[in-house]
Amino acid sequence: DAARITTLEAANSEAVDGVIIESAALQASDAESSATDQARDLLANSQRPILLIGLQAAYSKFTAGLLQLGKRLGCPIMTSYKAKGVIADSHHQMVGHLTGAAGEAEAIRRADLILWAGVEPVELIPAPWRPDVPVLALSDRPGLDYPFAPAAELVGPLNDGIAALSASCRCSTWAPDELAGLKDRINKRLILGGGDGHTAETVIDATLEALAGAAAYTRFTIDAGAHMISAMARIQASEARQVLKSTGLSTMGFALPAAIASALVEPGRRTIAFTGDGGLMMCLAELSTAARLGCRLTVIVLNDAALSLIDVKQQRRQDRPVGVRYPAVDFAATAIGQGCHAWKIGPHEPLQPAISAALAHDGASLIDVAVDPEPYGDQLAALRD
Repeated sequence: DAARITTLEAANSEAVDGVIIESAALQASDAESSATDQARDLLANSQRPILLIGLQAAYSKFTAGLLQLGKRLGCPIMTSYKAKGVIADSHHQMVGHLTGAAGEAEAIRRADLILWAGVEPVELIPAPWRPDVPVLALSDRPGLDYPFAPAAELVGPLNDGIAALSASCRCSTWAPDELAGLKDRINKRLILGGGDGHTAETVIDATLEALAGAAAYTRFTIDAGAHMISAMARIQASEARQVLKSTGLSTMGFALPAAIASALVEPGRRTIAFTGDGGLMMCLAELSTAARLGCRLTVIVLNDAALSLIDVKQQRRQDRPVGVRYPAVDFAATAIGQGCHAWKIGPHEPLQPAISAALAHDGASLIDVAVDPEPYGDQLAALRD
């Protein structure tokens, strides 16, 4: 009898546990259904949504769904730096990149709903979230520390969230010329301009001109630093991960090792790394690795003998410059010593011969270009103020 009672108690316990589990599953299902309904209502009632795409979407498998969603809505689209190329930069609905700066705030403020598609909060600059616009967040994982309280959140695979919203899509009231105007004003803020001799902008433009039609198949890696703003603005990505950039903590010393990894994974694809002098000094010995492994890459060093982005920030706070300037390094000589082909270009010397020679070389090469950092201050002010 005692054994029989124990067996009955165990059976009842399993049944109770089963009911609890089933109840929890039903509650979770109800919560998901409620969130989906709320999200659909938000989108159905929106006349001027904006689509912001982030890191979680930085894979080609998400491109078709996001592009279809954007086309149905006819709304402005922005990608984070990490998601650059998920929607081609040349697409007429692409108005710029999302960084959290004031430069793109106009487009967001003029919307009545933000579709937050896989953006990680760490992708934004550490500043208060200013737009007072409701957010419908799609995320592949829960518990993100958003800088706002989402009006609704769909957690799960991004394609599932996109599909769940498709039925609620309708064409927005955004006009094509309005999108074009937003893009034009954002681009004007990004212009570096000025400078005595070469600047980050002129070097990047000269490189893209030399690549011509091959630019679409070239991978670019971008280091953290003041040059990054011009590089991300002027390179036109046509696919996800064509441009690799360290965001979030914005780790310096990223571009060269990322370029080596790209060259090893896709040896037939030319890789170009844009880096500052500070970032390259943090990983200088990797040039030897690139040469030894025969990596098909070109490192272009924007050399101004300073940590210019930090220098500009110190100036904006009216601080004296501390730890941001140092003697210029001859990176070309260093690269040659490590087995790379290399060229050194002065501030007023022609760029094209060296760029063309570097691109023609089938191994690791480096171009050390002296650039003027003076215009960075005005560019940063235009973006952040």
